[in-house]
Amino acid sequence: MSNSSADKGFLAGETGRRHSLAGLPLGVAALEDDMLHAPAVSGHFSSTETSYYGFSVPEHRLNGEIYLWFHPILKVMSASIYIWKGIKSSSLACEYVNHHHYLPWPENDIADFKVPPLNLHITVVEPLKTIQIEFNDAMRGVRLSYRLDAIMPAAIRPGGYHFTQAMRTYGVLELRGETIKIDGFFSRDRSWGQERREDPMPLPPLTWTVGVFDQDLAFHVLAMDDPALGPEWTEKFPGIKAGDNLFWGYLWKDRQLTPLAKARKLTTRESDGLAPRLIEMELEDIGGRQLQLRGYVQSRMPWQTWQNMNTFFCQVRWETGGKIGFGDAQDVQFADFVRQFAR
Repeated sequence: MSNSSADKGFLAGETGRRHSLAGLPLGVAALEDDMLHAPAVSGHFSSTETSYYGFSVPEHRLNGEIYLWFHPILKVMSASIYIWKGIKSSSLACEYVNHHHYLPWPENDIADFKVPPLNLHITVVEPLKTIQIEFNDAMRGVRLSYRLDAIMPAAIRPGGYHFTQAMRTYGVLELRGETIKIDGFFSRDRSWGQERREDPMPLPPLTWTVGVFDQDLAFHVLAMDDPALGPEWTEKFPGIKAGDNLFWGYLWKDRQLTPLAKARKLTTRESDGLAPRLIEMELEDIGGRQLQLRGYVQSRMPWQTWQNMNTFFCQVRWETGGKIGFGDAQDVQFADFVRQFAR
């Protein structure tokens, strides 16, 4: 959240309202938040920092994901690039996939940062505002050059350690002989300073969801489905109570950035019992402003981030009040859910 460092207590199943960050004030971003941070104060080897970038070309049902996962205690990192069109049954079926699990720790921070095994170059042109990304795999005929410009302030999660930010994207993708213009929106994500243990979690799916309609309307929500709406898992996970499904989120509307207080969310899945097909949501911020959303998954691929979990990366076409927008939904599923509901 991208596989973002979701609160350890929340993910461990302690899902009472006292552990939710819903409605709490958003934090204040610092320029240094686009650079590497100190590890988790626990010093545990699972201390994590992430950078998540990407791009979307909805008219081609195409999504691109660039994910960097730093392990400051272990002094290693992983990095991946996925580019795909439409619905995929496997991450290896993507039009392009290049993932490296074990890479050296960056020597000179990440302001102007190269990942040689991927021939990937990321430049923080202006912290919290502009990122430039260059990538070239000449042997496989894939090249990427594009820029991300912020359309809103970085939204710092209540309590810190994480931000999400809607960006305007411009550039070009050359994909195995096809030249594709990048001209749209994408929501990037950064996390740092907390543990991300790979333990199994007795939880229903947790979805990191974003959408951008224009320069003045975007949202982010990290939430499970609302038990009050009758998701299929309600009886199997009775510890999740109605109204306690929202972890945190924001609404960017009319140049105002506000935290979410409520999220009524329900996911409809494919016949396999797992893959998201439709997401319906009613979001409400702390000021009572509401956003009614209906989201159709038009591009999707499964990625097993680690062996105890799977994430469906989805490009979603959002509808609200006559407006059309697009964004990611990353549906994080743990083994207890998959074992019981896979068909």
